Amino acid sequence: MKLDGVLLLAAFTPRSQAYAQAMSKADLHPEYVLFYGSSGGVLPGQSNEITSSESDGQTFSPNFSEKLEKTAEKNSWDYKTLSASHINEQAIFDELSGIKPKLVIYSGYGSQIVKPGLLNLASFLHIHSGWLPEYRGSTTLYYSWLKEGYCGVSAILLRKEIDTGPIIARKRYPPPPPGVDPDYVYDSVIRSDLLIFVLQEYSQHNKFINLLNQPLVGNNYYVIHPVLKHIALLMNESMHS
Repeated sequence: MKLDGVLLLAAFTPRSQAYAQAMSKADLHPEYVLFYGSSGGVLPGQSNEITSSESDGQTFSPNFSEKLEKTAEKNSWDYKTLSASHINEQAIFDELSGIKPKLVIYSGYGSQIVKPGLLNLASFLHIHSGWLPEYRGSTTLYYSWLKEGYCGVSAILLRKEIDTGPIIARKRYPPPPPGVDPDYVYDSVIRSDLLIFVLQEYSQHNKFINLLNQPLVGNNYYVIHPVLKHIALLMNESMHS
């Protein structure tokens, strides 16, 4: 099914690979596709060290050896690649201004905040790895894992304030199985799982229904300390031993 007016805006990251392949498998095809950056780089969210694509045996497992361009070509997506390394570069603004999409599926590099000028061009769908509004900010997958024993994902429409936009849907997932990389593999898998759920709704109604506005007050988190991350991994191993 073609998603009219929908643009996939994707950086060269494992998450983008998971998104594109999950959309392909679900037969949900964007009308426009725009890639930016370069593969094999060192920008936040990129990795050349993924050795496994297995997740939990229940959700879709992407093939991280398949490049973004290959997925696009297999599906006959008409895509364009920009060399811009940051979401707010003028080249991306100019492309979106020309295309005028209704909805942008956003999968950018880590730590890049979309500026209001870009947000004014279309609705930006973002899949946040955290249960909102309780877990805003960075690496919240680990914080809910440590505190409550689950990994949360929220689909939102972006606003200028970080992780505060209207909530489209939320879902809780178990912690990753032992041996599965949490940061690149499992995070990408569970985000893509919720992405497909909300896109299927969008394809039926041509809009998102039952949006939940977030309260202004929430809990903000910052990049997790390596020691706490290690504790989470050890907890997981002990639970499955």
